[in-house]
Amino acid sequence: MRQLTAADHARIRLQLILIPAYLWLFYDWQDILLHLPLGLPGSNVVFKRDFIQFYIQGVVARQHDAHALYDVESLAALVPRFVPGVSNLPFPPVYGPQMSVFFSPLAALPYGAALSIWIGVSIAIYLGCGYAVWKVCPRLRDRPWTVALLLVADPTLYFALRFAQASPIGLLCVTGAFFALRANRPFVAGLAIGSLIYKPQLGLAAAVIFFFAREWRIVLGAIAGAALQLAGACVFWGPSILVAYVRSLSRILPETTMWETNEFHMHSWRAFFDLLGLPVAVATGAYMVVAAIVLIVALLCWRARGPLAVRYSVFLLATVLADPHIYSYDFVVLTPALLLLWDWALEQEPRTIGDVLPSVPFDWLRGRSFSAAFQWLLYFCYLSPQFSIVALVLHVQLSVPAISLLGLVLAGFLLSTTRQPVGGLAGGGWNPSRPYGL
Repeated sequence: MRQLTAADHARIRLQLILIPAYLWLFYDWQDILLHLPLGLPGSNVVFKRDFIQFYIQGVVARQHDAHALYDVESLAALVPRFVPGVSNLPFPPVYGPQMSVFFSPLAALPYGAALSIWIGVSIAIYLGCGYAVWKVCPRLRDRPWTVALLLVADPTLYFALRFAQASPIGLLCVTGAFFALRANRPFVAGLAIGSLIYKPQLGLAAAVIFFFAREWRIVLGAIAGAALQLAGACVFWGPSILVAYVRSLSRILPETTMWETNEFHMHSWRAFFDLLGLPVAVATGAYMVVAAIVLIVALLCWRARGPLAVRYSVFLLATVLADPHIYSYDFVVLTPALLLLWDWALEQEPRTIGDVLPSVPFDWLRGRSFSAAFQWLLYFCYLSPQFSIVALVLHVQLSVPAISLLGLVLAGFLLSTTRQPVGGLAGGGWNPSRPYGL
């Protein structure tokens, strides 16, 4: 009998580590497929999903009823007419008028068919973005099956499909922005980031970081991207629709907590403090302070010398942590960051924690492998949306401190790198002629 080699032991360890991903893969795809109108044996179709609001807004666009678009009662009354088995269902009309135009072609189909198509489109966007990022990660090239497994077993993908949300649009925007920056096309990157206007809170971190970093081409591109979306809506609806949209937001935002369901699925510092059961004023104040710290650290990291992959990942981490209203399905925007950081961690394999983070004070920690420790932290962050049950029972959202710790590690690397001579950068150099390139 052949003795196991070191490579065999490494493969066995990897498979043991991946057991949670295998289990989640089996659970989520079984759940997704059996709840779609595909006619599979044992299926139990679930029509009541977040997609209803996009579909109904598309119906309103096809009817060209501007009054109904931002009237809660009118929208709710349309639900039982167009969605089988779902009664009058109110939902807050918080999305811009461009979303009704975007989803109007799907609203020409029966709801079940439109739902299935949107889920198919969401899968295609997700896999396309994941594949594109994987292709530019040289140290992941020889791990295609592990990468593929982790992509299709991603808990955030499950939640995006289970809720049938619009979050894949956000993933497409942030992935496109990364590749534009990588090609030194900041205005194009801004166009992609500005397209997040469909869900404005996703652009909070971008607005702060790129404005105060004086990235004027990105800022101008973002303004243009947002303006193009809203202009398209104005062409369809007329300029007065923007007034109706702003009025709707002004009515709904003060009542945000009333509309927020499944708070244990929320993953930001605002939700973290709310789940602790603190008084509203205390929770809001704590969130504002911590969010400001997150954005300041992210700004410093963006202005630091270091590889774009790391700096852009910090930007994405800040995007979710500072967002006041972000659910598990929105975490899908972190997909590029998780892949880029995994690739970067593999590059650091010969180095210790003390080498990468000189300010770490504990000798017993400084001598450990940085790559191994960082990959464990990264894996926990990847799995963390699964731990929402902990938030439901213990009122602590584990994903928030874990992702914050990930960001602090990256900040420690980038800010210590900034103090080094330009020629001695670890993990990627700074080229003044290519400020965004890897």
